[in-house]
Amino acid sequence: MGTFCCRMLALLFLLLLSSLVSGRNNTDKTPWRCPEITQPPAVTCSCDLPHTLRCTGGSSALQVIAEALRGLVPPAAVSLLDCTVQNVSSLPGTLLEGVILHGLVVSSGEIHHVADQAFSGLAGPLQALGLPNNKLQTVPTEALSAIPALDRLDLSHNFLETLSTGSFKGLFNLTFLELSENRLSALEDDAISSLPKLQTLRLRGNRLGVNAVSVLRGMRSLQELDVSDNLLAGPLGSTTLPALPGLRVLQLAHNQISSVRRGALTGFASLVSLTLNHNQIDVLEDNAFSELRTLTQLDMAHNRIVAVSGNSLAHLSRLVQLDLAHNFLRALTADLVVPLRNLKELRLDDNDISMVTSDALTSGVMLRRLTLADNPLNCDCSLAEFAEWLTNSSHLPASDQATAVCATPPSLENGLLAEVSPHELLCGEDEEDTGPAPPQGPLAPQVPVSGKQVTLHIFHYDGYSVKLLWNVEASAAPYACDALFVYEEVGAHEVLLESNPVRCNSSQLADPRALTLTLSSSGLLLGHRYRYCVVLLEGGGVASDEMALVLGCSDIIPLIPTAQPQSQPLPEFSLTTHIAALHANVSSPGTLLIVVQLWEQPLPDAHCSLAVAVFTSNSPIAQQHLNCSNPRTVIGDLPVGPYRVCATTGDFPSTGPRARCITVQQPISSQDLGGTNIAIATGFVALSTVLLLGLILGTRRLFRRPKLLPTHQCFLAGPQDEEQHSRYVKLHATTKL
Repeated sequence: MGTFCCRMLALLFLLLLSSLVSGRNNTDKTPWRCPEITQPPAVTCSCDLPHTLRCTGGSSALQVIAEALRGLVPPAAVSLLDCTVQNVSSLPGTLLEGVILHGLVVSSGEIHHVADQAFSGLAGPLQALGLPNNKLQTVPTEALSAIPALDRLDLSHNFLETLSTGSFKGLFNLTFLELSENRLSALEDDAISSLPKLQTLRLRGNRLGVNAVSVLRGMRSLQELDVSDNLLAGPLGSTTLPALPGLRVLQLAHNQISSVRRGALTGFASLVSLTLNHNQIDVLEDNAFSELRTLTQLDMAHNRIVAVSGNSLAHLSRLVQLDLAHNFLRALTADLVVPLRNLKELRLDDNDISMVTSDALTSGVMLRRLTLADNPLNCDCSLAEFAEWLTNSSHLPASDQATAVCATPPSLENGLLAEVSPHELLCGEDEEDTGPAPPQGPLAPQVPVSGKQVTLHIFHYDGYSVKLLWNVEASAAPYACDALFVYEEVGAHEVLLESNPVRCNSSQLADPRALTLTLSSSGLLLGHRYRYCVVLLEGGGVASDEMALVLGCSDIIPLIPTAQPQSQPLPEFSLTTHIAALHANVSSPGTLLIVVQLWEQPLPDAHCSLAVAVFTSNSPIAQQHLNCSNPRTVIGDLPVGPYRVCATTGDFPSTGPRARCITVQQPISSQDLGGTNIAIATGFVALSTVLLLGLILGTRRLFRRPKLLPTHQCFLAGPQDEEQHSRYVKLHATTKL
């Protein structure tokens, strides 16, 4: 049997062996012996636990076992029978008549029918029944009604699609119900809530949405609920699930929950453990868990959480274990740790944490476990307090201390923070004077910083994207765009959040003095404060003695929606307008359908064009211009393929280094076309949709994750703020070059 079934059997043993086996031993001092029931190839049995019989066999195995068990008397009596049989599609009636059993598990992989009298005539009350790994499409209600003393029922790994009202009628003593890995999409009213003593309900691996789970209301005895790996989608709020005041363990992993709202899970006053890993959570609202004051374990690993505010977890005063691994956290701050005064275990592996604030881990924090593996720690002076805490924390295992690894500066790369001397954690001028020089790219020594001015004139945020209009000093032209850096203010520091490449040339702009850049806000948080810095290459981007960096930074700007943009249109240039994917298909002989997918669609007034060319045997046979707002075309009258299709932004040639090309095979013959065009079109649309969704998710993660540069990612704000900004932007820009 599988691992899951073995786990189920272990649970059965806890129930049966504690009460039954001990009782037998007290009344009968004769040692128990395993009954000899072996008739190969019909059946083979063995015992690995007292009063537990495991058998395997063919189609006649159940009849042979039942006949043998009827003749057994103590001390050879069996309490739990576990059968794995083959070629059995039905459990016949009165199969176990006269047999004394307290637990029964039957699995064949084929059983789809259970006779109404299958469990009738048992000589003792059956307390635990398992029919896992079969093909049941409905609950065998009539058969179950013959065993009203049933305490535990396992119907996992079957084909159940719906639970109807009365599916478990008569099972008033049931406390454990396992329905995982079925096809359940609907639960009718009272299908489960009619079980007054049910304490554990497992529905993992089904197709249940929020509406289906709402029928669980009123189950005051329920203590454990597993609805992981279902179709629960949208925000987790106060009304997402019905109130279950007695519930202690709730598992919602592997769903599509997008956020946790204020006062989530109201009515779960007894909850101790909550599992939310492998969802799509990116926002934890303030007071998100204010109703869960008894919670001690919270797992939110494998989500999209960028920051944890001071009030989102503050009410979890009893929390002992917190798992935030595999998210997008950028810093470890006091907001996360200090309010959780009973926290003992904190897992932060695989985030984007580059800094730990000085007040995050004070002497009052008594963590026994802290893991920070795969985080880009910037080991400068801001980590001095954390390094001291890490070194002096006697309760922390050495294996956990070893997870804090420096990513920058280069002199400390891959070094353990706990082993770094305090005098090596440098910042600012100290670092510049005494530390090793940061690595420079091949052009860096020859690229001075120009004295030309670039200032931010207009900032506009519409809730989806940030539009920046820069004023560029006229004498800086000709210039080329190189990069846009985004810094986030975190306490007294600013952390490099994004480094986005920018492609433009002043010769293509109507007015080189006005440069507009558009940045997706998918990686930014509403209300947080950011600084934007642009890097231009004076001289048109061609490496020469006249080439120089033109740097400009904005003030710290809070991310809040601005008023409507001025009626005067701004010149547009998207940061990310380039080809993400190219698709082509032979829709009919000599005709190609070509679709171009862009990384980010430009705004309607953007002047963006695409060039598409078709080749056979390396010779061009057709070419077209497309507008980025409608990047698809049909080209006909083509000779026999196969074809090489290439596309690029801008003008021809479409085979340059920025082009994307694919090969399309020979068109199909006319006699094979028939009805396949519809299938091809449908498959093409489905494939395009899947690719587009994957592109969107991948782009979102890419933009959220800070780009690791081999220079410092954090600097202190001080009296000479602008000079510091120019210095660090220069380091990033020259290293990038």
